[in-house]
Amino acid sequence: MTHPVGTGWREPTRRQFLQRAALGMAASISTLALGACSAPSPPAAPGGATGQNTASTAAAPTSPAAQQAPAATRATAGGTLTVSQSVDINTLHPWLGTLNVWKVIKENVYDQLSYQDPTTFEFKPKLATAFEWTDNNTGLLITLPSGVTFHNGDKLTADDVKFTIDSILDAQLGSWLRGFLAAVQEVQVVDPTHVKLKTTALDNRLIPALTYVDIVPRSMGTDLAKQNPIGSGPFKFTEWVPNDHIQLDRNTAYWDQARTPKLDRIVFKPVTELQTRLSQLLAGNVDMVYDFSLQEVPRMQADKRVVVEVVPPADQMFVAYLNMRKPPFDKLEMRQAIGWGLDRAAFVQNFLAGLGDPTGNSPFTAKHWAYESSTKTAYAYDPDKVGQLMEKAGYPKGQGLDFSFLVPSGYPEFKQLSTMLQATFASLGYQPAIEEVEIGQWASRINQTRDFFVAVDYPPRGTADPALTYSAGQLFPPNAANACGLTPDTIPGYVDALSDGAANADQSRRKDDYSKVQKLWVDNLPGPVFAHRSTAHATQPGVQGFVPHPAFQQDLSGVSREA
Repeated sequence: MTHPVGTGWREPTRRQFLQRAALGMAASISTLALGACSAPSPPAAPGGATGQNTASTAAAPTSPAAQQAPAATRATAGGTLTVSQSVDINTLHPWLGTLNVWKVIKENVYDQLSYQDPTTFEFKPKLATAFEWTDNNTGLLITLPSGVTFHNGDKLTADDVKFTIDSILDAQLGSWLRGFLAAVQEVQVVDPTHVKLKTTALDNRLIPALTYVDIVPRSMGTDLAKQNPIGSGPFKFTEWVPNDHIQLDRNTAYWDQARTPKLDRIVFKPVTELQTRLSQLLAGNVDMVYDFSLQEVPRMQADKRVVVEVVPPADQMFVAYLNMRKPPFDKLEMRQAIGWGLDRAAFVQNFLAGLGDPTGNSPFTAKHWAYESSTKTAYAYDPDKVGQLMEKAGYPKGQGLDFSFLVPSGYPEFKQLSTMLQATFASLGYQPAIEEVEIGQWASRINQTRDFFVAVDYPPRGTADPALTYSAGQLFPPNAANACGLTPDTIPGYVDALSDGAANADQSRRKDDYSKVQKLWVDNLPGPVFAHRSTAHATQPGVQGFVPHPAFQQDLSGVSREA
């Protein structure tokens, strides 16, 4: 038996998005068995971690007519949308790149099997037409549409899905997505339109994880960093001129009529200096500034030349990766000192223009079904406590202490948070340095060489199902990908609680599992969660159909602009 997972792709209007976001509307937990990776309530999981152990089928895709804007506000189809982003990409590989700017671009070049609704946070079929847990919940059967072609003319079949997932699971590739799909034991091609992911048991991470899996033609092989991306999405990748622009052109043969792209072309331009980006928008030289500093929101909102979209705190959390592999953060007291060292309310008010949630300590906001309320009061700002912990760790008044903050250029909020922590420690006798480097070097030193002490980030997945949140990225998973050095043995009971939450079909039991996980995290603190951040984007008034996605899985097929 199957249960509906949701309808086919439907792009909500901007008004619907803002109304629902303002109301803090919790995303209802989807009735799938994907549990772990789906995000139900607002900042819940990426989809609908309902905990039910049956999957879902999707209703027929909505017709193009059903998604058209009212005639009075409909923009002219065609034209070019120029998007300003803070940095350039650092790879063309769909399964290796981790930057949000790359995520926005490739979301429109490739198709993914599922997607997270930007307003309800439910996980729904996208390229897939249905998901169904079979074989006593040890197989996820995925149904594909027929007649889909890649940009190079290859027909998309179950063989391409198998190739994609098998490639990601290959440890030699080194994809950050491998952990998302760890439950998959085998990928079976049933026929050209059906593929089955074999598991040992129901796994709530799986369907939400598929939102990150870009399907590529098997004829491309895996050496994708040296080739122009070939997907089946609404836009074709045309060119990349490093440090200048990336161009996507409309896919005139796109298979999903409900998402037929309205624009002829999208040009992404990297501009590191924020004020330059905003000045270009105000002058009409670009159409969209994607994800800019919240400090600039009041000024930009007051300027009638642009439209500002603010997405309430949900997906992105400010965190600090603390490198536990070496002193001083191999000691719990020093990790806790970082936790006590930030005035979170002041950070949100002064540097995020009040557009954030300063409670922190959990990857979820209070509206998420898995949120553990006892974490709210942990690590209130207390410099005296920081001094006591430094002394307990063997660094009285900072004597013998040696660490620094690693921040990427182009991300002022990272530097501001680091500066506030720096000031706390300086007042107690030790002033750590702040090292600012190019974004690619920053990412490499965190993820590859591990050459850092403290690094601030705002990773996504606060809206995800907890099973995906805790198996994704560089902070929470206890595996080799963890930036902090967290292993399965670091926190007793942590791995067991994670495993129970991922496999449990009962929502209330999953709530208990993830409450335990959050409490263990606060007690051991491999990396503090300081606050949740709103995101802000600004467009020219003539840009229509733009609905920001909280996890940067930004579909631009429905965007249009006035001629």
